[in-house]
Amino acid sequence: MSGLELHVDRPATPRIVAGADALQRLGEVLPATPAPILLIVDAGLVAAGMAERLEVALPPGRPVTRWICPAGEPTLASVNDAVASARRLDHAVIVGLGGGSALDSAKLVASLAASALPAEDFVLGRNVPPARWPAVMIPTTSGTGSEVTHTAIVSDQAGQKLWAWAPDMAPDSVILDPTLTTSVPPDMIVGTGLDAFVHALEAMTGQGRQAFTEAYGLEATRRARGALASYRHDPHDLHAAADMQLAATLAGLAIDGGGTGMAHAIGHALGSLYHVPHGIAVTLGLRASLAWSIEADPGRYQPAAAAFGLPGGTAADLAEAFDGWLSELAFDAVAARSLPASMSAGALHAELAAEPNRPMIQNNARPAADADLAWLARQVVAA
Repeated sequence: MSGLELHVDRPATPRIVAGADALQRLGEVLPATPAPILLIVDAGLVAAGMAERLEVALPPGRPVTRWICPAGEPTLASVNDAVASARRLDHAVIVGLGGGSALDSAKLVASLAASALPAEDFVLGRNVPPARWPAVMIPTTSGTGSEVTHTAIVSDQAGQKLWAWAPDMAPDSVILDPTLTTSVPPDMIVGTGLDAFVHALEAMTGQGRQAFTEAYGLEATRRARGALASYRHDPHDLHAAADMQLAATLAGLAIDGGGTGMAHAIGHALGSLYHVPHGIAVTLGLRASLAWSIEADPGRYQPAAAAFGLPGGTAADLAEAFDGWLSELAFDAVAARSLPASMSAGALHAELAAEPNRPMIQNNARPAADADLAWLARQVVAA
């Protein structure tokens, strides 16, 4: 290895504080200024008393303003409203508490508050925000990895999913406290947990893969495969809950360096057309595309197969093993509660081929022509 120089072009990783009751260390990670706090939080967490629990953990006298996330995923309109609230506070610390939607909203607010422009001007790489306000992310679900990524997802007025990226969009600090995840319903545990697995797999097999994304992805795969069924069965199993929380964050670090692939392109298309929850949508996308992707280059999937627990790490068996895991998790029953009565393969193909999905398609392990996209759309609808 003498003389070897490895260049890895990636932004800084946030400070991560993890462990049961890590929320009590919130004061340690906040900037040592009297700046007010804008807490961006899911409505359900406010009703459950979790926002109050966070505020009790703050240093005495620190002013807090709450902005409650509307139901569903972030929209350009909701983000612009939250940004307006932040600008009225002037240089606040942005704290996101909740699932991926709340954290994406909080990251966008922290990135856009210093600009006079609306969120529309920053999606799909149109502009780079000029600066970011201080930010802390506290996830209460284990799936998106949004707490550590430099990307956020937001929908336009028509419901199409768009992405925004900035070199400093990831927050200053992250708190991983598994006691915050024990009230997650089983269906959501399955969907978010599988989302973490899909992140890990796509990041370590896609065109953007490299040694560090593979390291994050492999450890995320091991933890998710080992813990998700236990966590679904008993959300109060703190060992399993902590493993899933770490899996999600590790997978978030993986996609931040390696990106996502075809499963996410399909998932975003399903979300835009039919508002299928993200974790369910990308899992449907992976089930439809995994064997097809492996076929072109099995070697890419060999380490992932070993991490998944397959004897000898046989990549060719990974798709079948993944299907078996979905059965173990009762995924079809979970998905059925979220899917529309019918879906159109033609509409899905058209949405899949749309501009916002191109980076994911191009990053997939197997390159795809338009005919492949049409075939994959049919596979999703037929499943």
